[in-house]
Amino acid sequence: MSTLTNSIAIARREYVVRARTRSFVIGTALLVFGVAVIGFLPVIVSYFDRAESERIAVYVGPTDLTSDPVTTLSVALNPPAKGQTATADPLDFTVSKVDDLAAGRQDVVAGEYSALLGIERAAGGQLRFTLFTDDMATGRTAQMVRQAATQVAGNDRLDQLGIDAVDLAALNAPVDFDVAWPDPAKTEPIKDTVATVSQDMLAFGMTILIFMIIIMYGNWIAMSVVEEKSSRVMEVVLNAATPFQLLTGKVFGVGAVAFTQHAAIVVAGGLTLLLQGPVASAILGEAGTATALPEGLTMELLLLFVVYGVLGFLGYAVLYAAAASLVSRTEDVNMVVMPMTLVSTGGYLIGIYAAMGLLDIRAGWILVLSQVPLLSPFMMLGRISTGVAAPWEIVLSVALLVVFIGGALWLAARVYAAGVLLYGQRPGIRAVLRLVRTGM
Repeated sequence: MSTLTNSIAIARREYVVRARTRSFVIGTALLVFGVAVIGFLPVIVSYFDRAESERIAVYVGPTDLTSDPVTTLSVALNPPAKGQTATADPLDFTVSKVDDLAAGRQDVVAGEYSALLGIERAAGGQLRFTLFTDDMATGRTAQMVRQAATQVAGNDRLDQLGIDAVDLAALNAPVDFDVAWPDPAKTEPIKDTVATVSQDMLAFGMTILIFMIIIMYGNWIAMSVVEEKSSRVMEVVLNAATPFQLLTGKVFGVGAVAFTQHAAIVVAGGLTLLLQGPVASAILGEAGTATALPEGLTMELLLLFVVYGVLGFLGYAVLYAAAASLVSRTEDVNMVVMPMTLVSTGGYLIGIYAAMGLLDIRAGWILVLSQVPLLSPFMMLGRISTGVAAPWEIVLSVALLVVFIGGALWLAARVYAAGVLLYGQRPGIRAVLRLVRTGM
């Protein structure tokens, strides 16, 4: 049989056997369920947080207030949502006036109101506010009422100074203020904090997924090689396929299992985004929001995520398989794969620290390390999502990855060809170098 046919047959066997295991099925189902729960978390929280408006009572002692404190407090406690011009319906807080302070306090004790705000005028002429509540003094209600009371006091101070509130608002109107790039060639708008944080978290999540694929399934490949060696199955398999065919089939078979699981996770996350609006409309009675990709997520970034994920996995997978072929006991696997684990962990940490701004992502040493094949899968996505990476950097890093995979496959095939026949031995550095040089 040809090399391609044998490799496909081995890959198919690896995929079918491992995709049917109970651990894979249950693990994938739990991951998909977890992604769906996280995606629908805003709807879930809103559903359980649905409650009647919190009732706040107000007692107004002074009779010389020109503006109605009840109206001011109601507007301040129920600010409009972003993008809206009116307050939400239903209101978070319902503010009503009481004429008797003592009776109002008894109503709070009885649970008719969650709090009572007493407004008096102090000896110096300033307003004094007292909040009567059973909640914490630093709780959400107390903090919001304190901020709203500040507006009431501010309006009263303006009246005492003879300043019209409208004139003061015009005086304090925001100035025209723009932020621009120092490079005149850059014309795109500078992103705000929300967009920047969204991009950071996006690169962080993608890097984590690639790291998980490499570590989890790289170790799976290594354990598979050692298990077959320890059971002497390898001797039988080598009668029908060459070591190169066996190595290639294992890498692509287990790789297909890995990407099947992560494809299920990505599809679940995408469907969650698409269904958030309709589900919110059905459960909460709210208008479904227009479906859009998260801030910073583009088709180009998704494509590069797939490219770096696949190439990064292939580069590490062949090294994991070659390293595992040198030992015959599962207890020794962690020792021989430790170098790959350390390198991938280092690249992962540098990549996420740079993407989140803890390291200067524009530094020269970050640029150099992002071109190293074993590190680029973890570091380039952060540079791409933040717009730092130039097109030539992307092309060069992908080309270097492809060249590295070719070299690693040749190197791993030579080590694998001799290593799979070693039983009960722990080759040292010299023995490994001899295997690389001679293939025996």
